[in-house]
Amino acid sequence: MAYETVHSVKKALSILELICEKAMENQPVLLREAAAHAGIPPATARALLRTLEECGYVRRTGHGRYEEGVRSLRVLASGAALRHLPELARPLMEEGYREFGESFVLAALHNGRRVELLRIGSPSEASPEMRFQANAECYRMRTCRVILAWYSELQVDFFVEHNGLPGVDDWPECGGTRDGLAAELLRIRRSGGCCDLAGGLTATAVPVLNEAEEVIASLGCYSPVSRTDRARQFGIFNILQGYAAQIRGGLLRNHGFFRTEI
Repeated sequence: MAYETVHSVKKALSILELICEKAMENQPVLLREAAAHAGIPPATARALLRTLEECGYVRRTGHGRYEEGVRSLRVLASGAALRHLPELARPLMEEGYREFGESFVLAALHNGRRVELLRIGSPSEASPEMRFQANAECYRMRTCRVILAWYSELQVDFFVEHNGLPGVDDWPECGGTRDGLAAELLRIRRSGGCCDLAGGLTATAVPVLNEAEEVIASLGCYSPVSRTDRARQFGIFNILQGYAAQIRGGLLRNHGFFRTEI
C-alpha cells in the first residue's frame, strides 16, 4: 500500500533546513529567500513560517526576517552536525593538555551566540559537550574575536545586531565604534589569530577553517601568566595552528562538514 506524503510538511522542513544552515553562517533568512528556496509563493511561505514560529522552531526578528527558534536549537544540539567537529578536535586537544597542562577550548558562533563545543583540562569538561554560553562577555573571549575576524562584513553585522558593539571594558581597543571593531578584527586576521594577555592570563586562539577557507570554529588555550611566558605562549599558538590544520584535513576527508555558502 502506497502512502501519500504531505507536500506542505516537506516544504516547511525545507525552509527550516535553510534557516538552520543560515544560522551556522550567522545570517537571518528573508521571506523571499524562504519562498524561493521552497519553490512556493511568498504568501504560502509566510503561512509555513508563522506555523513554525508558533511551534517554537522559528523566531521572527523583524518584517520578513526569520531565525532559529528555541526548539530548533535543541534539535541541533542533539544532532550530528555540531558533534562531528568535537570528535575531530578531542584527541588533538587532549594531546595539547598532556603536553602543556593547560585548558583547551573549542568554540563556535551560532545564530549570534557563542557556543562552547568542547573543553579539555577543566572540571567543566564533564558537562554536555555543547553549551550555549551567555553573551554578556562574548567580546572578551578570544575564540569569539578570532571567528569574527574571519567573518564577512555581513556576518559581523549580524553578530553586532544581536550583541551590540563591544563596550570599553570588554574590548577597549575598539573604542566602542564599528570602525574600531573592524580595525581590531583586521589586525587579528593579519596576525593569524590572538596571542594576547588578558588580566592574569595568556589568551591564545586561532581559527578553524573549512575547505572553502571559511571559519567554522576557533581553538583556544588560556593559561596563567605565572607559568606561561611569551615564548611558551607562541609555542601554544603554533600548536593550535597545527591542530586547526589537522581538523580541517579531517573535515575534507569527511566530505566537507560545515561548508557554508555565503
